[in-house]
Amino acid sequence: MNNTILLIEDKPGLSDPLKSLLELHQYTVAIATNGEEGIRTARILRPDLVISDIYMPVLNGFDLLDGFRNDPLLHDIPVVMLTARSEIDDVQLAMEKGAAGYVTKPFLFKNLHAVIQGIFEKQL
Repeated sequence: MNNTILLIEDKPGLSDPLKSLLELHQYTVAIATNGEEGIRTARILRPDLVISDIYMPVLNGFDLLDGFRNDPLLHDIPVVMLTARSEIDDVQLAMEKGAAGYVTKPFLFKNLHAVIQGIFEKQL
């Protein structure tokens, strides 16, 4: 079974290669370029996992987490934050808002993949 991942990232220079790497690991991947588009896409697609940047246009990752937490269709979808923000306050805020994981850029794909696998293993 292929798990579906929604990648919310406003920079194609990161989203395109990350999508390719995830697909090499047998995930089905959809892309949204901001939080508002991500929420719309998630309501339609109902992905198994979301990977989202924090700082992006229209709706940032913190507001996205609020949107997921308060939406009955989305509240059970795990969201992993993938961001250049490594300050402890940002990490704590994301986790308080319901993030399932937090990975800082620059990152090794194997570390992100380990977080993804850990989330999917918990769901079994």
